Amino acid sequence: MKGREYEDLAARYLKSKGYQILGRNLRSPYGEIDILAEFEGRKVIVEVKGSETFFPAEKVTPHKLSKIIRTAYEVLGEEPFSIEVVVVYRGKVYHYKDLGLEL
Repeated sequence: MKGREYEDLAARYLKSKGYQILGRNLRSPYGEIDILAEFEGRKVIVEVKGSETFFPAEKVTPHKLSKIIRTAYEVLGEEPFSIEVVVVYRGKVYHYKDLGLEL
């Protein structure tokens, strides 16, 4: 699988859980948002990581999160949002919703 395929799988998974996909691969000078969604009336920034050889959640570092947050503020302004991570590992989806990042 390639990056786009992981994101496609993540988007399908999120839709199946009731998320509305608002945008994908949104760029700013600070970085990129893989998926912008809405769930229960709240904007959700979703970072997608995938791998077939190692569990990729460890790639969501504090530095990466700071880039995501800066990009989210650039895209959403002051609108509240949360950050979630979807990991695709060997074809299985892991969804991390409670990162303690309600901004």
